[in-house]
Amino acid sequence: MFASRAITFSALALILVVFVAAPVFVLQASPYMQPGQNWSMGLLAGGDLRLLDSGRYVHRSWCDICPNQMIVQGTWRRSGDWLLLQPASAERAERKLRVATIKGCPMLIPLHNGEWPKWISHGTVYSRAGDRCAIELDMAGRTGELLRDLQ
Repeated sequence: MFASRAITFSALALILVVFVAAPVFVLQASPYMQPGQNWSMGLLAGGDLRLLDSGRYVHRSWCDICPNQMIVQGTWRRSGDWLLLQPASAERAERKLRVATIKGCPMLIPLHNGEWPKWISHGTVYSRAGDRCAIELDMAGRTGELLRDLQ
C-alpha cells in the first residue's frame, strides 16, 4: 500500500514538473515567444527582423520563389540614431540600420555598402509589423528629400 502511494505521488510530482518546466523551456527556446518587436521589409522578397528585449535578434530572409530561407541570429544594440546588429557568426559583418521616424512612420533604414537606399518603400526599409506607412511615403515621390533630412 505504501509503495503504490509513493509511486502515485512520484508520478504526480513528475507530471507537475513537466507542466511547469515545459512552458518555461519553450519560452526560452523560441525567440518568437519572448518579448520583443517585429519589423519587416519586402513584398516578393525581403526579411523579418525580431528584436528581443533581451538584446538578441533573429533575422529571417525570405523570397517567394527561393528554395531556402536564411536565418541569422546575434545581438543588437542602439547607438544614438543607429541600431547595430552583430551576428553570432564571425563570418558575417555587423549591420547598421538608421532608426528614423519620417512623417509619423517609424522605420529602420539599412545602409548597403555605406549608401542610403534610393527609395523609401516597404521593399527597402524595415517597418514595424502591421504598419503600412512606408509604402505611403514612397508614393509621395519625395524619397531623396526625406533621406537628405536624415543626413
